[in-house]
Amino acid sequence: MNHHHQPRPLTAAIKRSLPTLAAGMSCLGLSVGLVSAAQADWPEDPIEIVVPFDAGGSADRMARGLAEHMSPRLDVPISVVNRPGGAGALGATYFQQQAADGQTLLVMQATPYLASAIEVGGAPVEWDDFQLLSAQWNDYGIVAVHNDSPYQSLAELVESMREPGEVSSGIIVGNGGHLQTLVMMDALDIEHDNVRFVTYSGGAPLRAALAGNQVDFEILAAEAALSISDEVRALAVVNDEPSDNWDAPLFNDEMHGLGIDPLPLIGGNVTGLIAHASLQEEYPERYERLIQVYQETLESDEFQAWASDAGIGADWVSPEESQELVDEGYRAVQQYAPLLQ
Repeated sequence: MNHHHQPRPLTAAIKRSLPTLAAGMSCLGLSVGLVSAAQADWPEDPIEIVVPFDAGGSADRMARGLAEHMSPRLDVPISVVNRPGGAGALGATYFQQQAADGQTLLVMQATPYLASAIEVGGAPVEWDDFQLLSAQWNDYGIVAVHNDSPYQSLAELVESMREPGEVSSGIIVGNGGHLQTLVMMDALDIEHDNVRFVTYSGGAPLRAALAGNQVDFEILAAEAALSISDEVRALAVVNDEPSDNWDAPLFNDEMHGLGIDPLPLIGGNVTGLIAHASLQEEYPERYERLIQVYQETLESDEFQAWASDAGIGADWVSPEESQELVDEGYRAVQQYAPLLQ
């Protein structure tokens, strides 16, 4: 037998609580509305993107592309300021000295340049104070020589590296290519002084040196090096899988042929827009707005077309995944930074 229960009448206590409950719900709605309004209202002032290298390099070109395409979406001017020096250390330090309010952002290679600026360059900042918002461009490395180079394989290059002063290499001090070269030389029992390292202040002059046959070899970012692909060729791809753009064997396969166990692959770069790590907690509505606009920009047809023409990476990777990726790279730099001491 089914029993149909009649609704129970509201008790006096519940009746008395209804106005308070309604007021609470109203306040909650108002609070959500205020957060949404705050998110929509920000930013009101111009935004600055700091690039800690000279104009013309890949980080600079990425920053200027982001400024151009994010500015209309945020409805404020976005300027790019170059603050080169110390292989990225000066610009990274300047960025951390600015208020963590979202008005100042940073574009640089989180690994290895930011990691090296801290671990090698002694920048007075902490890795945990930076947050990579997207691993927009995860560029692997190549071991490259000029087309006129006599070296036809990595093994031939290594053989010459065993002769003091025989080989020169272009580097940015503490960058991935520099560290990768030192790791390789240590594994092969080759003295660091055997190679004549020629230092450059940014990616553009680094690539120009190799394209001009001014140095014997470089380990440099592969996709960035496509701009000089007519002048250089790869001896090895510093990656876990073959390259679509460079016809060369894998670096660790070549190392295996020389009797060396697999080495860490730190020759490439992970580049993207970086914020103060405290922004998410101190200004959550600004953080969410920034993430939203950054993702919309990267996934837009016009930015994808611009990035393709400019030879710049344009992948959207969540902040969590991006930070996990560069945290792993940072630990590798930590491990091998003493090689530069």
